[in-house]
Amino acid sequence: MIYHQAKDPTAYQTIFYRQIGLKKQEEETGNSWRDDEGGYIYTFGTMDTIQMGIGEYTVPVDFLSEFQYDTEYLHAGIIYEGVTYSLVDNHMKEFATPSAFLAMEQAAGGINCWKKGQHFKGVEISVELGYLRETLLPFLGLSAEALDFLEKNVRYLHLPEELQDLIFRVEQLLRKQEMTESLLRSLAAEFVSQLVRPEIRSVFANGEAMLTGKIKVGKKEIRMKKEDFQKIIQVHDRIRDHAETFVTIYALSQEFSIGEQKLKAGFQKLYQQTIWDYANQVRMNRAAVLLKDPEKSIAEISALTGYQSQAAFRKMFKKWSGTTPGRFRAFIREEN
Repeated sequence: MIYHQAKDPTAYQTIFYRQIGLKKQEEETGNSWRDDEGGYIYTFGTMDTIQMGIGEYTVPVDFLSEFQYDTEYLHAGIIYEGVTYSLVDNHMKEFATPSAFLAMEQAAGGINCWKKGQHFKGVEISVELGYLRETLLPFLGLSAEALDFLEKNVRYLHLPEELQDLIFRVEQLLRKQEMTESLLRSLAAEFVSQLVRPEIRSVFANGEAMLTGKIKVGKKEIRMKKEDFQKIIQVHDRIRDHAETFVTIYALSQEFSIGEQKLKAGFQKLYQQTIWDYANQVRMNRAAVLLKDPEKSIAEISALTGYQSQAAFRKMFKKWSGTTPGRFRAFIREEN
């Protein structure tokens, strides 16, 4: 098992780049990492303020990376190609349709599980939330709450043309390695300025960017309203806080008064993963934390994370981490 721990975003990035086989290059500007197969990541800026980057890479081996810090970012970009891993189905899922996104992402520590074969190609913009609230928003004459209309940890997938055009400009500057500190700050400021314009803000605040309209499921089209997505967000938060109580999607649909098919399709579109994948991801993260406590038995941890049997828990944990709960606990004990 390959397991890494990072205490800050910069350390996490360095660990990740090296683990996927990239080597740091000597560049006059920015940070460039490449491998011999054409994989690369090029970034400009720092994760404690503003960072913009482009990249294309494939994960060569399974590994786990724990981040022992809180993260809060305004995150936007375009994913051109990707291959993600489904924990429930235990196989890779490929998508090649370009997808723009924006999210206000927050996480209080956690473990990311990377699987061999995962692939990414795209451009990203990240603005650290503290810097955003304390420096960028005041510079623009805006209050610290100016972006509170964005739901936390929701990936908005329908970005107005003005925001997408700005992301394209960022990408071109990075590809030509023409980005500068002044351009970095001005582009971030312009992005936020565009985001709070009344006509663009309303797209997000009224739910238009949360896929209101129709979602195609097979040959059927399901009509979604803003209220439906608000309920889906509530379901997401319920699972995040109480994944151990989640039993069936039908029960959730009844509790939150939303059709089961609408809930499943809307959740996958909004969070780019199935409800079961998300629930198991939350459970496995909690299990990994609990396994660090020598006072708790594996049977207790199995029950605390919502599994009816230790066998089911062991099977899912091994699928997630590549090793058994017992071996994971022994590995962590040796590392510490």
